[in-house]
Amino acid sequence: MIRISSILDYSNDLSQVLKKFGLTPDRAALVAQDRANAIAILTHLLWKGQAYDYECMDSRKAAELAERIISENESTDSRYFSNRTSALSNSWNGLTDSTFDSGIVVSSEDGQYFCIWLEDED
Repeated sequence: MIRISSILDYSNDLSQVLKKFGLTPDRAALVAQDRANAIAILTHLLWKGQAYDYECMDSRKAAELAERIISENESTDSRYFSNRTSALSNSWNGLTDSTFDSGIVVSSEDGQYFCIWLEDED
């Protein structure tokens, strides 16, 4: 399952934003990322399944799609978050009831938030 959503929220409360995205409202589960790491994490999630590491799409296409998704949903002041520390990390803080879940949240100073979250089952 893939969740993709964009919301406007002026609370400056990332836990509240996670709740609006249908995720566990736990800001502490997220790790701040720079843009390059956010794209790398999203690329890996689009490329390989989380449960069995099977290829979901060609790695180059995944990289192009990740770059496009981030570019279309960011601004010059965007901040990036994930529940993973890196693209190759085998640990994460789950934010859904799925066996595996991970994604990227992009926040902007104007209250615009974007989330793409991928879930997988064992």
